[in-house]
Amino acid sequence: MGDLLARRRELVSARAELLDRPDVALPGVPGHVVASWRRSIAGGVDPAMIANRFHPDLDTGSRLVRCARPVMEQLAEQVAGIGVCVALTDHRARLLVRLDTDAVIARSADVNAFAAGFGYAEGAVGTNGVGTVLESGLPVHIVGAEHFVEQLHDYACAGAPVRDPATGRIEAVLDLSCRAEHSSPLLLSLVRSAAARISDALLHDRDPAQQALFDAYARTESRTRRAVLAVGRRTVLANTAMQTLLDAGDHAALTDHARFLLLRGPGVDDRVDLPSGTRARLRGAVVPVGGSVAGLVAVVTLLREPDGGGPAGPVAATPRPDAAGVSPAWRAARAAVAGALGKGEPLLVTGEPGSGRARLVTDSWPGPVVEVGPDDDGADLEDRVRRAGRRALVLLRDLDRRDAGVPLAVARGDLPTAGTRADTAVPDPVRDAVLARFRVSVPVPPLRGRPGDLPGLVAALLAELAPGRDVRLSAGALRTVGRHPWPGNVSELRDALTAALGRRPVGVVEATDLPESCQSAPSGTLRAVDRAERDAIVAALRDTDGNRAAAAAALGVARSTLYRKIAQYRITD
Repeated sequence: MGDLLARRRELVSARAELLDRPDVALPGVPGHVVASWRRSIAGGVDPAMIANRFHPDLDTGSRLVRCARPVMEQLAEQVAGIGVCVALTDHRARLLVRLDTDAVIARSADVNAFAAGFGYAEGAVGTNGVGTVLESGLPVHIVGAEHFVEQLHDYACAGAPVRDPATGRIEAVLDLSCRAEHSSPLLLSLVRSAAARISDALLHDRDPAQQALFDAYARTESRTRRAVLAVGRRTVLANTAMQTLLDAGDHAALTDHARFLLLRGPGVDDRVDLPSGTRARLRGAVVPVGGSVAGLVAVVTLLREPDGGGPAGPVAATPRPDAAGVSPAWRAARAAVAGALGKGEPLLVTGEPGSGRARLVTDSWPGPVVEVGPDDDGADLEDRVRRAGRRALVLLRDLDRRDAGVPLAVARGDLPTAGTRADTAVPDPVRDAVLARFRVSVPVPPLRGRPGDLPGLVAALLAELAPGRDVRLSAGALRTVGRHPWPGNVSELRDALTAALGRRPVGVVEATDLPESCQSAPSGTLRAVDRAERDAIVAALRDTDGNRAAAAAALGVARSTLYRKIAQYRITD
């Protein structure tokens, strides 16, 4: 008991230090706990009390519950010697079923709103054995004061994800909760094993058509390293290669086309033009079951039409990372930039740092580009342009950080010119005077605003960072990438993949290979909170003419907090 109390004091002290200084290192606390604490702080979780919601009308008679209940009952018998709750939640952390081994633990669970219908998402309850599993995608064991909320410090919980055996998606979380003094590492082993048995039960509970489709998909996927897609009436299966091949819009279009091909059978060899302009080929077969069709399984290859016509062949070139965007927002920005440059109009490209503003300009200009940084006075600009040759474009980077005036060669207006500026920049009369020289402004969307571009960007960046190597992200790693808000945009994504490749130079990069920072932002709610907080800070700085002390007072925060947030959101003034 003495060791438990000492450990509790250490953790309480560490959490208090993190609340005071969010960037502090905590070497004595497990990494997954620190990451969860950071997410809890960023999400505004109350560190003192639970504030979860009740969700009525949950389906407690679902196939998931039917498959899980026998496993849960067996697990409850295994741990009957101590007071334990065995709980099952859905993929949104809402509790579906709870079995208790004694009345004492049952009362404790009720007091802590750990009951059927209540949510235990990390964004509401902080670090715990349900929400933290869903955020990390991994089994966790949270003991005592490792919980973020003080109300849970007397308890321990071990949770594990229950995955759909076909898609790999998390369908549920199985959790064991008890008093902290009764906790043991054995709980984590038990709950992982039980979660795997529930997944196995889900696999064998399929109807004949689903089982036939899954079996055909598994056979095909085991024989190739290419992208494999299986489509049934209500089921879609895709391996990792398939998930990284297309963006969400193209994937949906290809799935719809595959369902159309179900009517053709039995063999399939078809080409389809996708919304992004990509062309894909599907080769496979319809899967029969009895006298009907279970679905279709196909190997998917991207195609291109060679110059001079002829049959399509596999894509040989890898897109440049910032040209890999296929989302409507990115395509619109690219078209607007190309249109302005084609007309010779002075162009200003705005957006968050790292979002690809300069790269978008250089990719869209057919000739050489002479870049002028914010600290470059441009005294030798005419010589540099002359050396670059005909059709050179002058690109003034980061105008919001430029203290010097416009280079004379640009001021005369006889050189094709473009500029970049952060959309979070605080107005400044001197720096903003240069804006009058531009006629067209094009905003570049941040990476978090175009999630459909992530798979293509990841593939392109991996090809650039690890040329010639067989390296790819696992489905779990892709989910982690998709959940992160990427405040540093493409630059941050590149840095994260570089770090991951340092740990896993070849093969399949797992979620645990990615930097901890990628796993420390909660999904969904945090992104909206981050944007709202950043916008409020920018507005306060504008209203106070950049006076940080006055802005902090207007926001009701300490100046140190404001400085940290300005750095966090990369707000320039």
